[in-house]
Amino acid sequence: MLNLILTITPLAPYQIFLVCLGVVVGLLVLWQAVCLIIARYILHTACTPVRHTFQDVRQRQTSVEHVDYTDYDVNWNKRPFEIEGLRGKLRGEAVFNPNAGAVNGRQKVAVICHGHTMNRLNSLKYAEIFYNAGYNVVIYDHAYFGESEGKFCTLGYYERVDLSIVIDYVRKVFGADCFLALHGESMGAVTVLSVLGLRSDVDLVVADCPFSDTEGYYRELFEHLFHLPSRPIVDYCASMAKTYYSYDFSKCRPIEDVKGSDVPICFIHGKADDFIFPHHSEDMYAVCRNSLSEIHLFDGAGHARSHLTDKALYTRTVTGFLDKVERVAADVQSTATRDTM
Repeated sequence: MLNLILTITPLAPYQIFLVCLGVVVGLLVLWQAVCLIIARYILHTACTPVRHTFQDVRQRQTSVEHVDYTDYDVNWNKRPFEIEGLRGKLRGEAVFNPNAGAVNGRQKVAVICHGHTMNRLNSLKYAEIFYNAGYNVVIYDHAYFGESEGKFCTLGYYERVDLSIVIDYVRKVFGADCFLALHGESMGAVTVLSVLGLRSDVDLVVADCPFSDTEGYYRELFEHLFHLPSRPIVDYCASMAKTYYSYDFSKCRPIEDVKGSDVPICFIHGKADDFIFPHHSEDMYAVCRNSLSEIHLFDGAGHARSHLTDKALYTRTVTGFLDKVERVAADVQSTATRDTM
């Protein structure tokens, strides 16, 4: 055996180079293949996630979030609706509040947008706040979730178009001039902010734990979770999103919609949120044009857990913002009326 080893002809320098080059190329090909697999998994998880059923959400809200369904089940005057969305039927419920208030004669209505993997029942804890503040309430399932149709979701990209369609429905039901508030959680928050890039007839927005930029968010989250460089994995994600879902990361940047809007926005974010970091809300608040806008960071709250962490503070935060915006809107209208007399 030793004689055999000694008789092996040494490799020439160019042969060593070719072997090393082959190893490097092989490793690069393997890395690219691994990146493609990871990117496909991430995109699949984002766009076609496992969906919570109504029973799942109801049980979770009752046991963990201590949501009381009595009003929803027994007392609220609900009307189911079905409208044609961008990618199929959107289904939800309009809640008619017998004690609904008005701002300068404009009936108050709130549209609540749920988060990723959830359905409209997850919006009830927020709907209750608006209902008690004298708002009619509209809750609905985003495409792909709950009872709505659709084969995938896009974290706000197409959902903003569906929300705009829902707003058109709301104005037909509650009046073309109704005073419109939007509330969204996580993906729903991205949606309510992104719709500001499509229309200006929104009176106020409450955005709970949104991200400010799709591609930036993907890169940040990937590096945080996997401790790997986001390139080329997120680049593959972006490319495949365009191919499979016609979903363009670069065109879903809520911060640009916020920057171009004069709508007052209340940002709410948990300080302990390590899924969508608080700086996303801080960055968007920094570019808000309306001086009535606010930001509130909740101590100890994780992602979409500000309401659960301190329900009383959350309720005061939202109702205080509503009162302020409504009061200013009424004052502006009164001043305009006096000036025309």
